[in-house]
Amino acid sequence: MRNKWWAKLLRIIGIVLMSLTAAFTLMGGAGTSCVALNPTGFGGKFAGIASFQWLWILFVLIGVAAGILGVRAVVLLIKGSKKAYRTAVFALLLGTVINAIHLFASRALRGASMPVDGVLYTNILTLLVFLFFRIPGIWKSVNFEKPAENKQVGRARLLFH
Repeated sequence: MRNKWWAKLLRIIGIVLMSLTAAFTLMGGAGTSCVALNPTGFGGKFAGIASFQWLWILFVLIGVAAGILGVRAVVLLIKGSKKAYRTAVFALLLGTVINAIHLFASRALRGASMPVDGVLYTNILTLLVFLFFRIPGIWKSVNFEKPAENKQVGRARLLFH
């Protein structure tokens, strides 16, 4: 039964976390494009990655794709779609893997990895929260794949009713 106040609160927390993570992943992927397209144009800070420019272009493409998939997951979570949880976890895994590789490559080639650190940690935190939701007693109440009880799917009323 999904009417418990704590289940609704966890649902809201999950959707808010997924929204923030999707936004950070999307902005991180798009933000990397400046360096990916012109690694030597920032006063030498990124000169170490110039020979790996292709890798940074992949970080942009996959990061933006993971962010868009995350946005899609948020919409599905709000609607209560059967694919919502699976899409969210896939987007979080993709974001975690690509940002972990990005972090290690940045540290190895230029000695620093900010701001990708924050994007990676946000992905990991949200993934852990979503895995926590799969604990059977919690999942029974929070279940994102359960159709909404009310036909007005996606309305704020569902979250606070």
